[in-house]
Amino acid sequence: MRKSALWLVTAVSSMALIEGPGLPAAAADPALATTASQTYTYDLATGTTSDPVAQAKIDKITAQLPADWRARLAAVRAESGIEPSGLQNAIAAAIDPDDYVCSDTAFSAWVDEIVGGIDFGTLFVLLIFGVLDYPTYDAVLYGSSANQADYGLPAQYQNSMSVAFRAAKKFWDVPLDDVDFLAMQNDMLQDPERVARMVTLFWGLSPEEALSIAEQLIGIINSAPGLAGGNSPLFTLNAFAFSAVDETEPPFANLPDKMVFGEGMFTALEVLGISDAGPRAVLGHEMAHHVQYEAGLFDSPLTGPEATRRTELMADAFGTYFVTHARGLALNTRRVLEAERAFYEVGDCSFTSGGHHGTPNQRLRASTWGADLASAAQKQGHILPTLTIDLKFEEQLPVFVAPDANG
Repeated sequence: MRKSALWLVTAVSSMALIEGPGLPAAAADPALATTASQTYTYDLATGTTSDPVAQAKIDKITAQLPADWRARLAAVRAESGIEPSGLQNAIAAAIDPDDYVCSDTAFSAWVDEIVGGIDFGTLFVLLIFGVLDYPTYDAVLYGSSANQADYGLPAQYQNSMSVAFRAAKKFWDVPLDDVDFLAMQNDMLQDPERVARMVTLFWGLSPEEALSIAEQLIGIINSAPGLAGGNSPLFTLNAFAFSAVDETEPPFANLPDKMVFGEGMFTALEVLGISDAGPRAVLGHEMAHHVQYEAGLFDSPLTGPEATRRTELMADAFGTYFVTHARGLALNTRRVLEAERAFYEVGDCSFTSGGHHGTPNQRLRASTWGADLASAAQKQGHILPTLTIDLKFEEQLPVFVAPDANG
């Protein structure tokens, strides 16, 4: 099983860089957070904190969980293959930060502004119990485009995104008819029954016990004004492709392939001023991951962060090829690359993280190459076979990942 956590990991990473009631910008240790009057420690390894209010909330919930609750949570995550949104990966070491261009962006400034208004102790509690992942697991396990009330796209994007989705399925020479397209909605964490379903998934409690904990978690969310009564875009600031290939055990075996687009992702693209081409470009990227699943393109001699970077840059290239190709979405290349330049600012420099997706410049290089390839191919009036594009991409990969600083 593979899941492309394209956005959320990067967004949450910026939490470690904010100033104010959250973590101070100068902190070298992401386990330290400063309030107006006191410095508290937050230890993700043990799930404990010196913040008495946050620790009291943790203690109340853990008293109702099995003694091995952390191991159970880790086991479900490992089985799913879904990357957790992790503050523990917030400040990742760089192989050589002087070689690559990574800096604050309009996107990170927006996320910092949102997170800066949230009590850090509340965020810590939610991270400890995996709550920021609940909308993702809910969409993967239970989401369906047939349920528009809980998983429908925002009305203003319904038509354009549905048209783009159908076009992508027809464009590629691999079977994509089984992919379902749905949304994560911000208010999922306000539904006690759906939150209880996640509690049961991770810890196997009775319905009554799970509902009790769900109501406590919702209360914690609602206690933080910055989380907008559970409607914060931070909960769904993601878009991803999901496949249960090779899974043989429940609950993940036999799930349909899915492409999930978070409501918070639409909001972010609007903030960046790219709500015209941006959502369809992201869709192109995520459908490219499904092309990779079907064509067996995830396999390579690379491992760890380099392997992830390869598959993400390939999806950037393939996605741009589709959205700019005359027989794809035929979007204006200049506008697409402008949009991609804006949201590829979300590209990260967490070179040692397993979720590394490539720096902003690397991602833009791959996208520009995809657009150029589409332009050349469409002059010949045809769509290149997937495996042909792959061969050309592999030849260019060393160029894409070369150091990008100006010296």
